[in-house]
Amino acid sequence: MIYRVYVEFKPGILDPESEAIKKTINQLGFTNVENISKGKFFDIKISANNCLSDIEKISKELLANPVIENFKVVKK
Repeated sequence: MIYRVYVEFKPGILDPESEAIKKTINQLGFTNVENISKGKFFDIKISANNCLSDIEKISKELLANPVIENFKVVKK
């Protein structure tokens, strides 16, 4: 079984890299872009079925910083 864990900043957390990318996009003439956000994802292959709780625990304790990041787990 493969799960994908998406990690992104919580709303309101400043992301200077995304802001710089948005500024460059606007300077290139794409002025209709209002916001941009970035994140990361992890694909985790696990041998057992029905182990969503294990994946969520791994995500919460290791992959995401719960103070500034949210995560979402999706079965692939």
